[in-house]
Amino acid sequence: MKQFIFLILFLTSIAFALPPSFAQSSRKILPSHSGKYSVGIQHFELQDTLRRDLLDSSKRRRIPITIYYPTVEKLKNTKTYIANPKLLKQMIAQAYNHQDSIALVSMAAYASQTIPNAAIANNSKHPLLLFSHGLGVSQNNYLLFFEEWASQGYIIIAIEHPYGGFTIFEDGQLSSSRQDPQLATQDKDSLLKILKQWAMDISLVLDKVTTNTSKPGKVFASYIRTQNIAALGHSLGGNAAVLVSLKDNRIQAAINMDGGTFDDKTNFTYRAPILTLRSQPVYTDEELISKGRNRTDWNRMGQEIDEAFDTEMSHATLGYELKIVGAAHMTFSDAPFVLPDMITRFGGKIIDAKRGFRLINKVIYVFLENAWAKQSVPFTQLVTEYSEISLKIYRKR
Repeated sequence: MKQFIFLILFLTSIAFALPPSFAQSSRKILPSHSGKYSVGIQHFELQDTLRRDLLDSSKRRRIPITIYYPTVEKLKNTKTYIANPKLLKQMIAQAYNHQDSIALVSMAAYASQTIPNAAIANNSKHPLLLFSHGLGVSQNNYLLFFEEWASQGYIIIAIEHPYGGFTIFEDGQLSSSRQDPQLATQDKDSLLKILKQWAMDISLVLDKVTTNTSKPGKVFASYIRTQNIAALGHSLGGNAAVLVSLKDNRIQAAINMDGGTFDDKTNFTYRAPILTLRSQPVYTDEELISKGRNRTDWNRMGQEIDEAFDTEMSHATLGYELKIVGAAHMTFSDAPFVLPDMITRFGGKIIDAKRGFRLINKVIYVFLENAWAKQSVPFTQLVTEYSEISLKIYRKR
């Protein structure tokens, strides 16, 4: 266990999922982005000529991407949070994330602040963020983060790893993690194979968007600040972001949002600065007992996970680990606002949704700007401002 701890709380949440039971009236208002820019959005589907489709070997591997970016155009008409009716239909049919049709229809009706096909702000080049979703999670469920980051001047490419999240290919076919036969056993080797494929997806997407020979590249390549590229992701996507930073020298920083650890690498050093954000749920003894655990077991498991992260991060030239007390695994998504049952059904003391959202974004901004400038990250002020944060710093000697 200590040699290999892979923390995908999303998978454990599936095992303990309960039927949702919350009223629509309890839903919270979505926060507006804080930056000076409006947010443009465009969709593309890339193909890998060297890899084949997992379910149909006659097809190439297809990688849908959605690009969010700064624009100076003004928002005139809002569109819905889930704009593709085929996607919503499949979410309902598949009981996406164990949510019922009422919850999913309500989620889909929220307003998005994105402007389809808007002209990119051309006053300067922009940093690039390559984002990977959690296993079984649609990139749509990180929309608030994408809008916020784009409003601050970042270009974000949200990657839908085929048969890893939840999306619809251009030809109308569903792409869901439930279709991946490798996930039937959920064993370590299968997860490692998937992770390596996702890292390859990230590099392929970076190839395409930074050259003007592809459709997205023709639109965005000339506006990307290539010296400021970061990979980040949630859960398994966070692991993919860290792995690709090890393999692809174009990645100058990596952020793991509540993913796990791997110790199958040998003689390696993370060249790029690494930020690990970790959830730290707070449960009473009674809540632990209801989950079949006790305080001693819970503390022992936490210690083992801490040791695994210590081992992993010891390979970082410069690494930061921030735990957020009260954050749940899906706090690093839009779930606290649009699907709160994914947070509350597990009980515990949960950080306020808006406070958690602000905190995560502040941490990311401070980390990226200093990492790209090749400076130590001054997290001290944030630790003082937010009592929920604990910080550990790693430097490879």
